[in-house]
Amino acid sequence: MYLSVKVRLALLLFIPIVFFVATAYYLLSLNSSNIKRMNQSLYEVSYIANNHIVSADRDFYQAMNAYNLLRFVPLPSEAYAEYEKDFNENVAQVSERIDAAQAILQDAKLMDNVEETSALSAEAAFSQYETAFKEWSEIATGNVKDRSPVDQAGETALSERFENSRTAIDTLSSLLDQYSKQETDAIIKKKNADTRSMYTVLFIEWIVIILAAFFTLRHLNRTIANLQNKTRMVAGGNLHFERMAKYSKDEFGRLNESMDTMIEKIRGLVLQISDNTQTVSAAAVELSVSAKEAAATTNHVAENIQEVTSQVEVQATIAEETSRAVEEMSSGIQKIAENTNSISDLSATASGQVDEGNEHMLGLKEQLNEIMQAIQALSAIVANLNEKSDKIGEITENITSFANQTNILSLNASIEAARAGEHGKGFAVVAQEIRNLAAGSLESAEVISALISETRDEIGKASTFMESTVSQAEKGSRLMDDVAEDFDSIHQAVKKVVEQVHETSAITEQMSASSEEVAASMEQSSNSSREVAGKAQTVAAATEEQLALGESISHAADQLQTIVQSLKASVSQFKL
Repeated sequence: MYLSVKVRLALLLFIPIVFFVATAYYLLSLNSSNIKRMNQSLYEVSYIANNHIVSADRDFYQAMNAYNLLRFVPLPSEAYAEYEKDFNENVAQVSERIDAAQAILQDAKLMDNVEETSALSAEAAFSQYETAFKEWSEIATGNVKDRSPVDQAGETALSERFENSRTAIDTLSSLLDQYSKQETDAIIKKKNADTRSMYTVLFIEWIVIILAAFFTLRHLNRTIANLQNKTRMVAGGNLHFERMAKYSKDEFGRLNESMDTMIEKIRGLVLQISDNTQTVSAAAVELSVSAKEAAATTNHVAENIQEVTSQVEVQATIAEETSRAVEEMSSGIQKIAENTNSISDLSATASGQVDEGNEHMLGLKEQLNEIMQAIQALSAIVANLNEKSDKIGEITENITSFANQTNILSLNASIEAARAGEHGKGFAVVAQEIRNLAAGSLESAEVISALISETRDEIGKASTFMESTVSQAEKGSRLMDDVAEDFDSIHQAVKKVVEQVHETSAITEQMSASSEEVAASMEQSSNSSREVAGKAQTVAAATEEQLALGESISHAADQLQTIVQSLKASVSQFKL
């Protein structure tokens, strides 16, 4: 599958962001799930149900205390009626609270849970309680209502039923404590398993990202090094190279292919210029020899006036040969000019491609800066999560404080119950249950505090991963700067090639002007020869003119030879 360099770098930077966002979302979901489960198991089930059971136990004790006062203490009718009312209300409240607790356990599907010490299920404990409480309430209500005489054996049996009910209530309370501990252990176990899975996934993600970055940067560095070597060879005049066997399909592959094509065409043009230079050099030598021969012939014309006619024919022949040589030289110079223009166009195209590549690098750098800003924003979100975890920790500390205060209040209640003596036994039991409830709440708060502390540690690790990502992004930015500098070096090398091409073009134009001058001289020489053949009476004047023309041709030939030597020196800089 083909991916451009821009897409690869974008994926290399975006994928860590996606992974970190997913990790943060997963941590939030995990934290929310644990809190929701703890709220449901510890508060909505354990705490509320246990509160109903403890309240029922308290009302049961209050009903028993009211019953003892009604049965064993002589009371006025008004006081008796008031205690009887309290007794009936407490009995009714006991039934209501136990029913509410039973409904909560049924909704939570805990009726089949077995208490470890008594080996009783919740359903069996409720059944035992209902049987004993029903018998106790019927007998106690009848005794209070009928004001029957006290029967010691009956009262003892009634007390046994009371204790049986109390045993069932204790079993239910212990079962709820056992359920709270099991749920807490399950939440901790699940959190540890999820944490291990998250660390494993993060480790694999980082390995994949590091490998992708390594191979991408290696490909980038190899391409830039290859381009630098080629431009350095061209700048040094070495045009001998071998094309790559295969080019990649991305931007750097196309840039490598364009660079090789440009060097090949420059090499072909330089070879053609070299060949044309040899041709022009030979024509210049021939022209110089012809000019010297024409001068010698002109000098002898004055002495051998009788041979003017035959010598004019020789001169005409020489002029025609010179004209043909000049035409060949002009054609070669024209080809050199065309090839030079082609080199100039290719150099301009290469310069434009380098500028375009530099603009792409600048765009990638801006995109990298935007990604760094996004990572910093994500880091701020993680910091916000840490602050919220701190607030949850403060709430947990408040719960711990409330539990400690409840424990102190229960201790005070126990002291007051002890002072009350026999009549305060019921309150002493209630105070003991409240103290047990406070201890359970304190233990749950400590578990919550431990979970929050672990969550803070995980958020801190996520923040560390984000800082590492920012460091990697900064490293990528520095690499982009290096790439921009390399592109600038390539651009300078191409500019140097363009300057050399322009210099060659100027020399070619100078050669073209000289060839035109030589062509004009040859045309004039030919005309002069025809005039000599037609007008022998003006031989002396024509001879002088021919001598001057020969000197001009010799001078032009020397100038052309100088230009050819200069062009040879320019071409010799290249190694073909």
